[in-house]
Amino acid sequence: MTIDAVTGDINMLINRMGGRTFLLTVGCGITTTVLCWYGKIDGTTYAAVVLGTVGAYITANAVRGVKQDKTGVSP
Repeated sequence: MTIDAVTGDINMLINRMGGRTFLLTVGCGITTTVLCWYGKIDGTTYAAVVLGTVGAYITANAVRGVKQDKTGVSP
């Protein structure tokens, strides 16, 4: 199996699971939840991080949609 085949398989798996931005948003949410659970961050920090990551996710999807509409091809 070549490195290109492995890379293609990984990309297919990431796309099947929702894409890079979705996985990063979920990962950040899980990490922040664990940190809050163990008392390493407070509720205000938790809310700010979740709000920021969800906002970044929404913005990334909006930008992707605008680029797709202009070019007709998904970036």
